[in-house]
Amino acid sequence: MKTKSGLIADINVLVGAVGDKLRSDDDSDDERDFMVQRCPKRLQSSVRSLPTLSMHLLAAIAEGPVSVVGLATRSGQLKGTVSKHVQRLVEAGLVARSPIPGNRKELELRLTADGRLVADVHRQMHDEMALGLRDFLTRYTNAELEVLVKVLGDLLAARKDGVRLVP
Repeated sequence: MKTKSGLIADINVLVGAVGDKLRSDDDSDDERDFMVQRCPKRLQSSVRSLPTLSMHLLAAIAEGPVSVVGLATRSGQLKGTVSKHVQRLVEAGLVARSPIPGNRKELELRLTADGRLVADVHRQMHDEMALGLRDFLTRYTNAELEVLVKVLGDLLAARKDGVRLVP
């Protein structure tokens, strides 16, 4: 039986290793490969080159027409950051801007047909990832999963004080 201190040390190593495993490395991008394989050839270079945040903003626009300010709010990103990524999405032909009646200041963002296609493939990828995680976790008991939910929730709620994690 390991001591509490030994178990905590093991968890520290494992959390780092899991983070490394889930993070894509520079030489292989399984998520991009998944999407490229499901997109027409004309969209493959855009799917490969657009930043991940652009893809997530595309998914947020897929929820319904929105302005840049609304998209910043919806995504929790800064307006300037969103504006820069929207420009990339427009240049890639995935998003169209159009005037909002009665508002000369803001433009409405909508997906183009190609944008809908890429957003659908992006959603399929996240569905596949969720299914894989679900299949992986079903081997654990409810009690084990409850402990994992508690620990992960507590980690997420913790704040950092310098390099230390504080509950």
